[in-house]
Amino acid sequence: MIAFHMIQRLPAPHATHLHRYLYMRFHLMTKVYYINRTNQQYFVIIFVMDGIILVKKPKGMTSFTCVSQVKRRVNERKAGHSGTLDPNAEGFMIIALGKCTKYLPYCVSNHKHYQATFALGKRYDTQDVWGEAVEEKTPSMHTQKELDALCHCFTGVIQQVPPMYSALKKDGKKLYEYARQGIEVERKAREVEISSLSVKKLDENLYAMDAVVSSGTYIRTLIEDYCKAMGELGYMTSLNRCGIEHLTLEDAIEIEDVNENSGIDPLKVFDPSWPVLECDRVEDVKNGKKIKLNTDEKRVILVHGCEILAAYEKKDDGLYHSVRGLF
Repeated sequence: MIAFHMIQRLPAPHATHLHRYLYMRFHLMTKVYYINRTNQQYFVIIFVMDGIILVKKPKGMTSFTCVSQVKRRVNERKAGHSGTLDPNAEGFMIIALGKCTKYLPYCVSNHKHYQATFALGKRYDTQDVWGEAVEEKTPSMHTQKELDALCHCFTGVIQQVPPMYSALKKDGKKLYEYARQGIEVERKAREVEISSLSVKKLDENLYAMDAVVSSGTYIRTLIEDYCKAMGELGYMTSLNRCGIEHLTLEDAIEIEDVNENSGIDPLKVFDPSWPVLECDRVEDVKNGKKIKLNTDEKRVILVHGCEILAAYEKKDDGLYHSVRGLF
């Protein structure tokens, strides 16, 4: 969204100072121009909705619809998100607007925190209650000691076979498209990491799972595999993403509360594997030149003041090479 404001009779510091103040104080993305006409001093401030917004996606809405609603609320055409949630899942989403969509590949993506519930006694083709039941079995009783022991077995680096009902592609076609045609194709197991896992019994046939997992982990598949290890059939009944890395649901807002002032400091969402480094060689960085940096980090996000410049990576020649400009 672009709005224009003209402010008269202000002191005349450089326009960049005002731009930086508005960003650092209010996280407002602006372009500021200083104009002196007929002895009248003006600052023309153009508010541009380039930013990062953390939202709570409600259950029953697709991630695409969630992004579309945010775009409409701030009147921004360009937007993207990090980490798709299934329609029946709810919780934390990172939405980037305007030029901040460039930041998405560098946003936090690991250590995703989920809370889910699951039930025993049936297996569904989608691994969750919203699919079709394909098998039934009377469940047995399980102690908390058994549940804890199984959690220990699933903690760490494990192999997980992606579900048929997923957006992963095989020969250029999404797996769920094969599944809807009744076709099951071979899928290779992938390495995922479960940082922490706990399961508690809620009632006779309902259980709660709390998990912190790496990017690419399917919670409904984790639940089905966990239930198999119990000697049971099981399926997911709810899913809530509570946060990613250091960001939590407390940092996010409801979609209906989104407005032009909802953006947060983009530096807060960068992945820790891309540490932020101050750099004063602005023109060299913007021109994509190789540079030498006083750091031992393998890759960095370079910034100058409040301006995010570029992602750089160290190569065999000892210099840092531009990966992508972010300005």
